[in-house]
Amino acid sequence: MVEFIMYHYVRDLQKSNFPKIKGLNYSDFIDQINYLIKNYNILSIEDFIENKYSFNKKNCVLTFDDGYIDHYDFVFPTLVKNNIKGAFFSPVDTILENKLLDVNLLHIILASEDENIILKRIKYHYDRIDNSKKLSEYINSINTESRYDNKNTIIIKRLLQTTLPPNIRKKICRFLLEDFVDDNEENLSKSFYLNKEQIKEMISHGMHFGSHGKSHSWFSSLDKNKQEVEIKSSVKFLNSLYQKDYVLTMCYPYGDYNDITLNLLNKYKFKLGLTTIPKTYNKLKNKIFEIPRWDTNDYYPKK
Repeated sequence: MVEFIMYHYVRDLQKSNFPKIKGLNYSDFIDQINYLIKNYNILSIEDFIENKYSFNKKNCVLTFDDGYIDHYDFVFPTLVKNNIKGAFFSPVDTILENKLLDVNLLHIILASEDENIILKRIKYHYDRIDNSKKLSEYINSINTESRYDNKNTIIIKRLLQTTLPPNIRKKICRFLLEDFVDDNEENLSKSFYLNKEQIKEMISHGMHFGSHGKSHSWFSSLDKNKQEVEIKSSVKFLNSLYQKDYVLTMCYPYGDYNDITLNLLNKYKFKLGLTTIPKTYNKLKNKIFEIPRWDTNDYYPKK
């Protein structure tokens, strides 16, 4: 049994540019690492693949999504200090093209204004762009169940991530950024993500980097050709980082994949795939390309 633990933002929230962004405070991360050291055998992802773990002791693997600068500033020094190897997954476009991911644009918007005001502005911008279908029809189709987010947050996320047509939601996101944030997208991107040199330094200290796609897209929304571009581009990027053989791994953006994705992972000789399903990995029950992960909030110190 191995517990994969999923992290995103790890930062000193009150001193950050967006203190309301949902993340793990650095002090809590330190407490959590100390707790895991005392209670778990913390594996590298290579140890897991090579079955170098005990069945008689709790085992865990630490995974960090989206390639945030937090992972260099806060996570990396802490892991090195404690001789822990983490697994990191960065979309290619954030590093090579300084693109702000839509998911992070949405986080910034949610951290900048009250949700009721955001919903009103979404309706205002939507009505200016498209009158072919009422926004309420989209909203009524949304499943608002969530482990962590309230109803309004889920509605905003779903509208701007999947429910509205892509061209409309992208326009609305950019309008909302102008409404609520006094900075441009390029500057925000540079302040949010790792760069290539930082990644190489982390690799030199034994940290693992795997694929998180090219553009952090929902794989199941893409046809085979577009999925292959996402995966092939990320493999090319990872090849440019490593100066020796390495283990090729996939962390599905949003935890989203389909049979096309799984076939492509086999084609490109990936060793495993990480989902966002909150369960403990059981070698006898879980497939290697569908590994479940717990969230950091599932561990001490719980909120």
